[in-house]
Amino acid sequence: MIRIIEHPGFLVSAIMLSLAGAMWWMMWAHMGDASAMADMAMMVTWSAKSLTGTSVMWLFMMLAMMLPAMVPMVATYALISKNEVHGPSLFVRVVVFTAGYFSLWAVFSVAAAFLQTALAQTPWFEMGGTQALPVASAILLIAAGAWQLTPIKDTCLQHCRSPMTFLLAHWKGGLKGAFPLGLHHGAFCVGCCGMIMGLMFVFGAMTVWWMAVLALYFVAEKTIPRAETWGRVIGIVLIAAGLYVLAGTLWS
Repeated sequence: MIRIIEHPGFLVSAIMLSLAGAMWWMMWAHMGDASAMADMAMMVTWSAKSLTGTSVMWLFMMLAMMLPAMVPMVATYALISKNEVHGPSLFVRVVVFTAGYFSLWAVFSVAAAFLQTALAQTPWFEMGGTQALPVASAILLIAAGAWQLTPIKDTCLQHCRSPMTFLLAHWKGGLKGAFPLGLHHGAFCVGCCGMIMGLMFVFGAMTVWWMAVLALYFVAEKTIPRAETWGRVIGIVLIAAGLYVLAGTLWS
């Protein structure tokens, strides 16, 4: 039997990918019915129940989308931590590190829920704030594309693409250091991927297929060589697409 004390990276990767697979299956089962999700989106209001439910929905989507992209970092963290602790203590430390990372995505999810609820009250979005109309879509496309070209995006991506370099540069030992270290990496990850997440409103925030496309993009951006270069190309394409949509809307 594989023990975490011997193969922490392998086991952590297997657990995270299994969780991601289960979440994607559940999302497909519950969000695959477009008409049902449309009815649910239209029920978005400023009530505490609605905001809580919408926040949980966004958090669930963030977990499913970001777990695969997080695998290299968590596996590397487990491998380094093996030099300090073993067995259950190692498992707990990895869980706390991962919790620190996802705590920022939890904040992002709550913010997205409030944003969706606010957008639902405007004439530029429909489907309960989950679907941007042309002008808003153009702005989101241009914003996401422009962010791809910024130095901040490059810095965040470099930290996300080099788990060992990040961990050695910012290492905090012990269980007390696990959460803030995960939080630190989470800040870079949100900076790297947060603006691209805005495209969910362009494609439909509850469209599982487009969620899968974005999730694959996040994995590719963190693992495929020369991501900084082709990421800029994608940024230019997004800006061009936004300008095209905007021009078509204004001149129609």
